[in-house]
Amino acid sequence: MESPFEYNKCVSGANFIGRTHEVGLLCNLIRERNNVLIYGPARIGKRSLIYNSLEKLKQESYDFVLCNISLFNIRCVEAFMLKYTNELLSCFSNSAIEWTSIIKKYAPSAPYVIDSTSHSKIKFTYSSKALLNNTQINEILNLPEKLANEFNTRIIIYFDQFQDIILFDDPHSFFLTLEKQWNSQTRTNFIITGERYNAMKEIFEEKKYFYHFAHRIVINPIDEKIFTDYIVKGFMKAGKVAQPEQAAAIYNVVEGDPWYAQHLASICFDLAKGYLNDKIIEQGVSRLLNLHDWLFHSIAYGLSRHQLRFIKAILEGVTKFSSADILDKYNLNSSANVNRLKEALCKKEIITFNEKKEAIFLDPLLKLWFNRYFFTK
Repeated sequence: MESPFEYNKCVSGANFIGRTHEVGLLCNLIRERNNVLIYGPARIGKRSLIYNSLEKLKQESYDFVLCNISLFNIRCVEAFMLKYTNELLSCFSNSAIEWTSIIKKYAPSAPYVIDSTSHSKIKFTYSSKALLNNTQINEILNLPEKLANEFNTRIIIYFDQFQDIILFDDPHSFFLTLEKQWNSQTRTNFIITGERYNAMKEIFEEKKYFYHFAHRIVINPIDEKIFTDYIVKGFMKAGKVAQPEQAAAIYNVVEGDPWYAQHLASICFDLAKGYLNDKIIEQGVSRLLNLHDWLFHSIAYGLSRHQLRFIKAILEGVTKFSSADILDKYNLNSSANVNRLKEALCKKEIITFNEKKEAIFLDPLLKLWFNRYFFTK
């Protein structure tokens, strides 16, 4: 029987569990015409939460047009504006004539022409290589509001990988421009997401761009009992048996990470002939680690000796890294070097620090890999 556990796509229906509060909060924020901010490591369920919430709004006959814009391959203002325009217009028209008419009406200075080399879909390209000026940028950024008014609807713009704007040549100026233009829009809601936790934290918490612009929804681990019950029932559907304590072991070994827990449960489901046991769970953990071994090895390969020593200290429970005995034990040199190591590992999105200044691994499976395979005695 095919595994009942989903980990390779957005989950919905019976597989979407433990997010009732978050769905209710997101729906209420959208109904009240607020913007939403959601960030956290990859695969913690941001996309599933958003799409299930928007589906709920559709079922309630809430009128909106969704525009999904991923910035994963965007590295400059011009590329951002072009994708922003193309994704917006694709939500409202499938005619090249209409596209041209809309852009002439609402962004007449935009240097766009229909891309004649694109045969699969309509899209704009640039008519020149000149950089955009402020007038052009502002006209394009205000397109959602113009379109929402023309078509008498609300627009929800869902940004993915928003943190990649940091990679632009002058992100500071662009963030300020976005904030100014978007704050004036009344018929457009923004759902802003990113999966590089520390980068998003830097944008919204440390540098305080978009201050009070969006309400943040924190995605915490799904309650252990809800997840273990789900695993037990998943095995039961196929006539297989998983005891609650075994389901809890699957949940806890990946520290409640929903994607890893679903994936590990699926591996264990395939391995189990009838009854799940501890040996099968251990085999499943080994297979899951092996699937990610190349990636984790590549991450470790890019770390300096001092960074690796710092990681080892974290794994061994160290909290006061600058004390003389810790500096000596792990050969960390100095307190100044410790601060540099913290900054470097945060930029690499390996660790973050909570409100208590405690170091936390952003990827629980990477943490397990370091413990089991890298720092072996």
